Amino acid sequence: SQPHHRGRGLEIGCWIGWSAAHIAAAGVLLDVIDPVLQNQAMLESVRRSLQHAGVADRVVLHDSTSPAGIDQLARSGRRWGFIFIDGNHEAPHPLFDTAAAVEYAEPDALVAFHDLASPDVAQGLEYLRQRGWHTCIYSTTQIIGAAWRGHVSPPAHAPDPRVAWHVPKHLRQFPLAPTATG
Repeated sequence: SQPHHRGRGLEIGCWIGWSAAHIAAAGVLLDVIDPVLQNQAMLESVRRSLQHAGVADRVVLHDSTSPAGIDQLARSGRRWGFIFIDGNHEAPHPLFDTAAAVEYAEPDALVAFHDLASPDVAQGLEYLRQRGWHTCIYSTTQIIGAAWRGHVSPPAHAPDPRVAWHVPKHLRQFPLAPTATG
């Protein structure tokens, strides 16, 4: 059965499509921007992954770069309530991707960042924190971050208790994500 439609999302950087499949499986109608999709073999691999996951009908692949691709989609009227940033991890790209994407974010929106272990990626989360968005980080191997505004909230998280999690110095201004109780 198909999950309930939960709004429109934007993913910046899909690489091989695993995250896109998971986001779409959660019921999000997803626009994906990644120049790697210009490579026909990569494009076909991502398409096959989405088809096998049963979510190909909820994902639109765009072989453009960001932030130009974000602006192009927004000109067609797109707005996003969920944004996943996992594009180029080197400064100033994460900051540029963040600034461009949130310009078209819905009033109720959540932005997730992959790989905050990189200080360059953390610039995007800091950009939103300085603009009044709520923020938190998740204790995961690559460290996930979230920023949100309006009537949404980040999901709770249960960090692996077998791991002694360490918050890097460049992330200490962000609170940890809410803890899942179970």
